[in-house]
Amino acid sequence: MRGILSVVAFVTCTLAVVTLEWVDGSTPGITPTGTAFGLPWRQGEFKKNSTVSGKNADGTAVSIQTWPLAYWPDGTLKWTGHAVGAADALTSSITVTPSINPGGIISHSTPVAVEQSGTTITVTTGSLKAVFNTAGDTPIASLELAGAQKSANGQLVIHLQAGPEPELGEQGPPVSVLKGVIDKVVVEQSGPIRAVLKATGTYQGQDHAAVFPFSARFYIAAGGTSVRVVHFFSYDADQQKDFIKALGLSWTTPLSDALYDRHVRFGASDGGLLGEAVLGLYGLRRDATNRLLNPQYEGQPVPDISTWPSTISAGYQQLPVWNDWSLDQQNTERFTIRKRTDKGSKVIWLDAGEGRRSSGTGFVGGATKGGVGWALREAWQRATTGADIRGTTTDSAQVTVWAYSPRAPALDMRHYDTVAHGLDLTYEDVGNPDPDPAGIGRSYEGNNLIVNTPQLVASPQFYASRNLFGGRWNVPNTSTAGAAAIEKTKNDLFAFYLAEVEQRKWYGFWNFGDFMHTYDQTRHVWRYDVGGYAWDNGELGTDLWLWMTFLRTGRAEAFHIASAMTRHISEVDTHSIGTFAGLGSRHHVTHWGDGAKEARVGSATLRRPLYYLTTDELMGDHMDATLQVEQSIIKWEPLRKVATAQPYTTPTRVRIGPDWTAIAGNWFTRWERTLEPQWLEKIKVGMRDIAAFKYGMFTGGAGGAVGFDPATGHMTDIGGELVDSYHLTMLFGGGEFLMELVEVVTDVPEFDTAWVEFLGRLARRILSLKFTHLYAKLQAYAGQRLNNDTLKQAAWTVINTYGLGQGSTVNKVAIPNVLFPTNEIVNASTNDAASYSLAQYAILAIAPELAPSQ
Repeated sequence: MRGILSVVAFVTCTLAVVTLEWVDGSTPGITPTGTAFGLPWRQGEFKKNSTVSGKNADGTAVSIQTWPLAYWPDGTLKWTGHAVGAADALTSSITVTPSINPGGIISHSTPVAVEQSGTTITVTTGSLKAVFNTAGDTPIASLELAGAQKSANGQLVIHLQAGPEPELGEQGPPVSVLKGVIDKVVVEQSGPIRAVLKATGTYQGQDHAAVFPFSARFYIAAGGTSVRVVHFFSYDADQQKDFIKALGLSWTTPLSDALYDRHVRFGASDGGLLGEAVLGLYGLRRDATNRLLNPQYEGQPVPDISTWPSTISAGYQQLPVWNDWSLDQQNTERFTIRKRTDKGSKVIWLDAGEGRRSSGTGFVGGATKGGVGWALREAWQRATTGADIRGTTTDSAQVTVWAYSPRAPALDMRHYDTVAHGLDLTYEDVGNPDPDPAGIGRSYEGNNLIVNTPQLVASPQFYASRNLFGGRWNVPNTSTAGAAAIEKTKNDLFAFYLAEVEQRKWYGFWNFGDFMHTYDQTRHVWRYDVGGYAWDNGELGTDLWLWMTFLRTGRAEAFHIASAMTRHISEVDTHSIGTFAGLGSRHHVTHWGDGAKEARVGSATLRRPLYYLTTDELMGDHMDATLQVEQSIIKWEPLRKVATAQPYTTPTRVRIGPDWTAIAGNWFTRWERTLEPQWLEKIKVGMRDIAAFKYGMFTGGAGGAVGFDPATGHMTDIGGELVDSYHLTMLFGGGEFLMELVEVVTDVPEFDTAWVEFLGRLARRILSLKFTHLYAKLQAYAGQRLNNDTLKQAAWTVINTYGLGQGSTVNKVAIPNVLFPTNEIVNASTNDAASYSLAQYAILAIAPELAPSQ
C-alpha cells in the first residue's frame, strides 16, 4: 500500500506557499470523486516527515492527503502527490503550505474508510458504501447511498468477433461475450481523503482462452457519492481471428418507482439533454394538465394518481412503456438515441433524438427512489462509443456504458497491406518484425456523475522556479522584439495544431491523442496513407513540446492535448506486454505497424509530466512497463537492419542516443520514484563506460553502435566513431534528460566531462549537421556550461537564419481543390514543429539577453 504522509489542518512554517487554480479557469460546481495533483520541490525543501495544509480562497481549511511521488538522492521529496475530497476545494483557488512541524490533524467530516473481509473490500464515506469483490467476474458488487442500493453486479465486458466484418452477402462471424475475471485486488490508498483499489485480471468466457490482461482502478473521495473507474487492457490475441466488437462496463440498477415516475437521461456536449419517462403522460389526446406534465418533464414525482384527471387515470395503463434505450456516438459528428417498448425483438426501434456530440453522460432511475448517473470521458473524441439501458419497465435495469460500441464495425488490428512498400520511397520500415499489435492497449475512464475530473495546477512561474525536466525553459518574456516574435509564432503554431485535430478529425478509439507526421502539399492533406509519414507517434518529442507549452503558459488546451497524447503514446504506440514489451513503434500508417521498434517511443521520462502533475496511477504502471525494454531490446536489437556486418559479443547493441538515453531514462524514473538502488547503479555503470570510451559520446560506428548488457548496464566499445549521422542522438527528450541527469547524479564527474566535451564538439560542428536548427538548443546549452557567450550567440544565429516564424503561416485552400475549405501550413512537418519549438524554448531560457531587439 502506498504510504500516506498525513492530513493536517494548520501549520507554522517559512516554506513556500503554493497557489493552485483550476486548469480550465472556472471553478467546478462539483467534484464527486475529488481531485488529485502533484507538486515539485527543490532538493532538501520537502523532507520525508513533512506535511501540508490547505486553504480555500475564502480562507476555510481544506483537508489534504499527501504521499510521495519522487525523491531526490538525499531522500527528500522531489514530487509529492495530494488529494482533496469531494466538494472540499470548490473555490477559485487553494493554497498549499508544507511544514516540517505539522499542526493538528484534520478529521474530515466524512472520511474514507476501507475494510477487507474475506473476498470483499468495503469502502465507505458519508452516505456512500461501495463493496468490491476480490475474485470472480463482478469487481463491483454493489453501490449504496444512504442505505439504499443504487447499483450492483458491476462487470467489465468485451465482445470478441471471430473474424473481420463480412463483405456484402457473407455470413458474419460468431461473437463471444467475455467478462473481466479478477486475479487480484490491491488497496493502493486507504484514506482518509481518498481510497484507490486496483484490480487486475484477464477476460474470459465462452470457451475462449483467457485474453486481454487488464487493470481497473476504483477511486472514492471523502464526502463523495461517486466511484471513478479507470480501465486499461492490453491486446494479446490473434489479429487475424480476434476482433474486438465491443468494450464496456455494465451493472444493474434497481427500479421500484411507478413507471410514470421512472426516467432516462442522455446528455450532449453542448449542454443539451434528452429526458423522457418510461411511461410518458405528454402529448396525449386528452390533456394530462401541467400539474402532471411539468413535474414529469422535470423528473420530479408526479402527484398521486387519485388526483389525476379521470380521462388519464382511467386509460394510462394502455400507453406504451419504453423498456430499452440506446445511444450511439457513431462518429465525431453524430450521435443517435433510440428506444423500444417492452416487446423486445418483436418490435422496431424508434428514433428518439440525435445530435452532434454526446457528453457521454446518462441516467436511469426513479423520481422518488433515485437511480444512477454515469459519465464516459472523451466519449465523442474516441467514437464510436455508446450506452445501453435495458429493462426499465422491470424491477432491475441493465446499464452498459460502451467505450467501444457493439453497433460499430469490429476493431480491426490487421495491417493496411500484406506487403512492405520500401523505406526509400514511402519512408516505411515494415518487416523484421512484421506488423503485430501484440501488447498495445487502451484505457477508458468513467464515473457516476461528472465527465472530466477537475484538475488543480500551479502557475507557470512556480513550475519554472523548480527547473523541471531539464530546466532549460522559462515563462514567456516578450521584452525584446525577437523574443516577442518567437512567442507569437509559437502561439500561432500551437493554435494551428489544435485546429488541425478538429479540422482533420484526428479522433477515434486508437487515434485520439496523436498528430500526423508530414503534410502532402499536392493533395492538401496529411500523408495519412504514405508509410512513415502518417501518424507521428511522438516522433522527435511532440509530447514534450506540448508539455513545455503548458508548463510555460498554463494554457488549458495545452494541458488537455498533452495529456491525451501522453496516454495515446503510452498505450497505443508502446507495447506494454509480449515480445515487444517496453518498445514503441516508429511513425506509420497504423500506429503499431512499423518494423522499427524503438525504446525512444516508450521512454518513461516523457511520461513524467502527466504522472507528476496529476498523480495518474495508470501512467505509473506504463512507466514501470518500460523497464521491460531491457529484455525486448535483446531480441529486437535496434541496429539489426542497418549494421548487419558489425560484430559484437554482448547481449545486444544500442546507440548511446536515442537508445541508452531512453533506457537509462526508464531506470532514472523508477529510481527517483522508489530510491531502489539497483537502477541508479546501472545508470552509473553506463555513465562511467561512456566517460572511458576513446570517443566519449561520439563512440560507435554504424550510427553510433556500442555493445550493451542490459543486466548490468555495461556498454562496450565495439569500434568506430560517430562522425556524421547523429541527428537523432539527443532528440526525443534525450538532451533534456542528460541535462537533468548530470545535475542530479553528481558523483560521476567524468561523465559530465564527457558530456561537456560532446556539447563543445557538437557546437563547433553544428553548421555541418543536417538538422542544425534542432540542435541549436544544445549549442546554447554548451555556451551555458562553458560560460561561452559566443556559442550562445551562435545558437541565436541559427534560429534567426532558420526563421523566427518558421512553419506558422496559415493559408486557405478553397473547394473544389479540396473536400472542404481547408486551412494549411505549406509542407508542414510535426518533426519541425516539435523539435524546433523545443530548441527555441531552450534558447529563450538560456540566453534571453541575446534575443534580437528587432
